[in-house]
Amino acid sequence: MNRPRFGVRPAADDDRLALAEIMSVVAEERDKIATEPPVDIEARAAAFDLEGSFVAVADATVIGSINVRPHRWGFGAIGMLVVPDWRSRGVGSALLAEAVAWARVQGLHKLSLEVFPGNIAAIGLYRKFGFVEEGCRVKHIRRTSGELWDVVEMGLLL
Repeated sequence: MNRPRFGVRPAADDDRLALAEIMSVVAEERDKIATEPPVDIEARAAAFDLEGSFVAVADATVIGSINVRPHRWGFGAIGMLVVPDWRSRGVGSALLAEAVAWARVQGLHKLSLEVFPGNIAAIGLYRKFGFVEEGCRVKHIRRTSGELWDVVEMGLLL
């Protein structure tokens, strides 16, 4: 079986616009991330903190990203995006492996993340890497519709 070809590398300033565009694509799905459309592409691109950020690239196109935000108390918070056409093709695994390796080099003792309970594929990926469910924040995210959504807290001790 031919595996799709892509690579993972640290994010660079030139990736800012692509990062904002994939955030917009995933936000349009309305059920994977807390960000909802419309995404102000230029403002979002300017706001990205690229430290601890990695991109997955196929044919010079950014197809996914992950960011580890180190916290002063020694843990890192993860946010990850993969465009729909590249899901279930190893992109999330490659990004997550890079983030875990980077976090260890940085001396972080733990990685944490929040995920919507209905995002079964993402939860499965995180479990595959050893993340465990640590709790649920009930009615934590207010959507533009007014709905209140739960989030599952997951963590990985490094």
